[in-house]
Amino acid sequence: FKNVPLVLKKKCLIQTTPWTPCSRTCGIGISDRVTNGNSKCEMRKEKRLCYIQPCQANFPKTLKIPKGKTCRPTFQLAKAEKLVFSGCTSRQIYKPMFCGICLDKRCCIPNKSVMITVQFDCSKEASIKWKMMWITSCVCQKICNDPGDLFSELRLL
Repeated sequence: FKNVPLVLKKKCLIQTTPWTPCSRTCGIGISDRVTNGNSKCEMRKEKRLCYIQPCQANFPKTLKIPKGKTCRPTFQLAKAEKLVFSGCTSRQIYKPMFCGICLDKRCCIPNKSVMITVQFDCSKEASIKWKMMWITSCVCQKICNDPGDLFSELRLL
């Protein structure tokens, strides 16, 4: 657990791993982490939704990059919409911030985010609440990890 933040809370040394990269490069995916920041101080896996980019095939073409620049780190769609995940639809409409594109072979990844709770209706009787990463800024960087590579943080000795 490199770079694991440690916090002492009521005789419990709180340990939390970083969130894994989003399971999907487009559309809504899942990332997780392990933490003992709970009432029993037990290590548990937490999951959250993540939404880095929409899956619309035409979005890279319509995303305008400012003249003289090589990337546009963040963008939003023209109108707010309901989120759809695993057959469930959000009760509210949202206008998320997405990570953009870089023209110079760098990868655009989330840099800062907050956590929100989204209520999804799955049928007339069933609804579920999910924690979701809400992107506030993205950055273009040279190291491009495979979103599904859980071992990307490990370095060879």
